[in-house]
Amino acid sequence: MVTADVLEIFTGGTNMAAQKILVIEDSLDVREALEEGFAEEGYSTRAVADGDEALRVFYQYQPDLVLLDVLLPGTTGFDLCERIRSMSNVPVIILSGLADEREKIRAFEKGADDYVVKGTGMGEILARVAAGLRRAASPTGPATVDRYSDEALEIDFARRTVSVRGDDVDLTPTEYKLLSTLVRQKGQPVPAEQLLHSVWGREYDTEELVKWHVGHLRRKVEKNPANPQLIITRRGFGYVYIEKRSNSAAA
Repeated sequence: MVTADVLEIFTGGTNMAAQKILVIEDSLDVREALEEGFAEEGYSTRAVADGDEALRVFYQYQPDLVLLDVLLPGTTGFDLCERIRSMSNVPVIILSGLADEREKIRAFEKGADDYVVKGTGMGEILARVAAGLRRAASPTGPATVDRYSDEALEIDFARRTVSVRGDDVDLTPTEYKLLSTLVRQKGQPVPAEQLLHSVWGREYDTEELVKWHVGHLRRKVEKNPANPQLIITRRGFGYVYIEKRSNSAAA
């Protein structure tokens, strides 16, 4: 089990007493194990077994993070994730027995921030939860400026809002942190490993997470995601944000 001292390293010393986790899982054994593990680490937890009931509890409980099974009675986990994402930017972690890459991609397309395969130890689940809460709560990098804008993109770092070509865009906490990280280093390729550690944390070692989320982010900010002009891949170097300025604009 991950101890409170170890978990404090992951969370940066955040007080977890007020942090609420909604567990949506139809297996009683899994549900009880998760509730026990979260309670031992100081989290407040609500658990439900039905996808339809989960939405009602979500409204009432207002969780800080959702841990969501895929195969549920009633509304499926994928549909539930999409509905949650349509009304909230709360971090969503999929906990599923499906390890197929296509299922992971589908989860990210529905707005999930992370994907954990069942059978993963409680220690890693706690680390993933702590990382998700950290991404949602903490700003990205030093707050040297309050706002960034170019001809395509505007970010209000204080309010954590994004608009693209004048239209507000809803990003998940992970997408926002990924975009902010790239924008703060605009014009400079950022290696996938560096993005993985900056956005997700050093407890993550799967660079595919970066690839999947960059793809989803491009769908929200690019005119043509198949031919990106803002978030460019520099093969062998990483990803780079290219700011858009007219010839007459200041650099």
